[in-house]
Amino acid sequence: MIILYPTETLYALGVNALDADELHTLFLLKGRNERQTASWQVRDMDDVQKYAEVSETAAVIAAKFLPGPLTLVLPTKDIVPEERAALDRTIGFRISSDPIAHKTVCDFMEEFDAPLTCTSANVHGAPTFSTPGEILQQFGEKAQSIGRIIDGGVRKSLASTVVRVIDDEVTIIREGDISEEEIVQCVKESQS
Repeated sequence: MIILYPTETLYALGVNALDADELHTLFLLKGRNERQTASWQVRDMDDVQKYAEVSETAAVIAAKFLPGPLTLVLPTKDIVPEERAALDRTIGFRISSDPIAHKTVCDFMEEFDAPLTCTSANVHGAPTFSTPGEILQQFGEKAQSIGRIIDGGVRKSLASTVVRVIDDEVTIIREGDISEEEIVQCVKESQS
């Protein structure tokens, strides 16, 4: 079942991140290539450490900015099936500071013992809208595949900042709510 839910930035679409059939349905809805991956929303850093290698630098960035509008892209552990990770064996992780998103992911992980995807609620390549009504309208008839809609009001912040951390090498993939400068400063402070 696809869940439309709010985060502290925008609305997201969630399915069981480990379920191939649910991911297939999600990518069909979005019109996205199935070889691409979706970020995973989890409860806390313990969940992240279950599925990914968290270097010292990644831990410093996470301690400063999570929960919050950050997607931390990390190398996966062997527990993650190869087809669930990106080609370079990484996955983006989110821990939301939004109370609705946090409760949604906590309930989901308790029931399914799996992360919830956190991909933008839009047709691939199209703009992202700030209310469930606008989002459903964009999907048209395909919106019927969304089984649960959690309306958290208007959400129109910048998208999350996406930071890839492999060992201690940090790459800003997308600047969002958290600036590149803030990330760089956080890493510098930890090294001094």
